[in-house]
Amino acid sequence: MASSKLVGRTLRSKTMSESLPRILVTNDDGIESEGIHILAEALSAVGRVTIAAPSEEKSASSHSISLFRPLSYKQVGPDRYAIHGTPVDAVIVAISHLLEEKPALVISGINKGNNLGLNVFYSGTVAAAVEGTLHGIPSMAVSICSKNSFPFERVAAFAAQLAAGVLKEGLPGGVTLNVNVPPNWHNGVRVTQRSPRHARQLVIERNGSPDEDTYWIREHLDESKFPSDSDHAAVRAGHASITPLRFDTSDETALDWLAEWVKSFSKSPVG
Repeated sequence: MASSKLVGRTLRSKTMSESLPRILVTNDDGIESEGIHILAEALSAVGRVTIAAPSEEKSASSHSISLFRPLSYKQVGPDRYAIHGTPVDAVIVAISHLLEEKPALVISGINKGNNLGLNVFYSGTVAAAVEGTLHGIPSMAVSICSKNSFPFERVAAFAAQLAAGVLKEGLPGGVTLNVNVPPNWHNGVRVTQRSPRHARQLVIERNGSPDEDTYWIREHLDESKFPSDSDHAAVRAGHASITPLRFDTSDETALDWLAEWVKSFSKSPVG
């Protein structure tokens, strides 16, 4: 009798697990990053987690994909795959090859370092989430705004809470959530705008290098130019920032202007 009860509980547990939605977890810090595994553990309470991440760090790789070399992968554990490619490669390989069905959610992170303002255009973390969105899958990127302090467990618990909400409510089509959490998080959450271009500048600096031809790219921020509803402002106030991103690159406001401008092309031969 005891044995049959144990078998019954095991079967029910397996059935419940199989009924959970599939969640694809990736990052740009690489398969060995502590953040991705703590995130996956937290998400296991709300879904069946598959990790597919670059085999090595690919930070600031943006939305690059491997067109001129073959892709390969290695299974490193149950539902754990190291992809020899970029973060976006990892998402493509997982969706197109590794998973039997499209996941219900793609989450990229937990990234070490912020992805605020214009950094979303350079970030491999954000790009991996955007790739999920391009496949019609609700997707989000999660980052800790620090290079030294990483409260992964707290951020992972927050991400799991958000994931449960997204799985229940969905996201508007074409929208990717970009989540940034300060290391000194006071548990407040703000829905924010991406900080504007004029608040940030990239510069090159010598940074003490003995080689006169060697420079580092550095980010300079002007805090006075951060709007109060921006992602940078929220994080600096100790709040987690959630920014809905839409990468529709067609500018409707420029269509009429451009149409008028190019009319002159037809009046004169080209070449």
